[in-house]
Amino acid sequence: MNIIQLLNCFYREDVVTDLMANLINTEKKFANWFVEHVCHVSGSYKMVNAHTRVGLGKGIGTPDLIIELKNDSAAEKILVIENKLGALEGYEQTNRYASDQGKEKLFKALKISPVPIEFFFLTLDPFTLPKNTQFHKRDYQQFVDMKWDTLIQDPTAVLVMKDFSSYLKSFYAPILNVDLKDQIEKATTGLDSLQRKLLWIQVFQQSQFPESLKMHFGEVEGYGRNSAVFLFQKEEWKQNEFNGKELQANSINIHFEVTVILVGSSPGKVSSFSVHYEPNPYKSKKMYEGIPGYEKYAMLRSKRTKAFHQSVLNSDFSNEVSLRNGSNSILFVPLNDHTTFEGLIEELLQKMKNIEPYIDRMLQIK
Repeated sequence: MNIIQLLNCFYREDVVTDLMANLINTEKKFANWFVEHVCHVSGSYKMVNAHTRVGLGKGIGTPDLIIELKNDSAAEKILVIENKLGALEGYEQTNRYASDQGKEKLFKALKISPVPIEFFFLTLDPFTLPKNTQFHKRDYQQFVDMKWDTLIQDPTAVLVMKDFSSYLKSFYAPILNVDLKDQIEKATTGLDSLQRKLLWIQVFQQSQFPESLKMHFGEVEGYGRNSAVFLFQKEEWKQNEFNGKELQANSINIHFEVTVILVGSSPGKVSSFSVHYEPNPYKSKKMYEGIPGYEKYAMLRSKRTKAFHQSVLNSDFSNEVSLRNGSNSILFVPLNDHTTFEGLIEELLQKMKNIEPYIDRMLQIK
């Protein structure tokens, strides 16, 4: 049996981080490979030391892995690695680590003078980017199909890493090999929720959406990942987005929202999408209701929604949609039950194309 599967530790960030740190500290060839091929950091260093759980205090947090690159016992560069295997980035996590205060606390914790720092966001997910742009995106595809016995001397460690690579290969294969002509049920059966989410990202990225429609994606219900949410919007549909302090009448984030159910009786399926009109898709109504500017926002939204609904009722597709008057959704669009990704995407694209000009006209109302 696969050792990683036996220990049920594939998604355990603490276990995998310890594995990386221990190999870096005990296997010089592996340490050099990790720095050069995973982090893409060049240079010659006599010592590579890894630390885990270096607490930076309240307000900053604890980065998963810290690597000191040394010559003559003095650190010349620090690598800060946030390791994500299943969970999402914590609130402002990468921003906190890369802040001036975070850097100062790191130097103090390591008891060293300031040196250059590079930040890395190492994840199973090859698509999701860190919030802070100082972080370089890396993923675990680098660990697939490696000859670990050329980098690691300890035979037990070699076995563990071979099994880790094997598990990674089986994790990535259905995601990277999916084709739009594949059957949806067959392609999504037997996958866990994270694999299903990543597979749908791959499907949407393969699809020929109009260049004007940009895709964003996220999750709801935290680590349980009950569903993945995909937002498609034109640049002009996002204006004066709510920042948590005040609203403007024209604070808008209008988008097509596609939800993929990841768990339950019909996982991996897409049966509908909605048109959302809200000030910020990641902030609930209770966070902005009653704050300065809300009344003017609500009045303009109501005026626009009524006009949008009336124009949709007069359209050729009025019998294919349902009007909504929620705090976010203003239109619900059911989709047919398709066998292949290709059929679903074709219908999705056509219906978005039908609705798009009606949204554009709605936004002309001041």
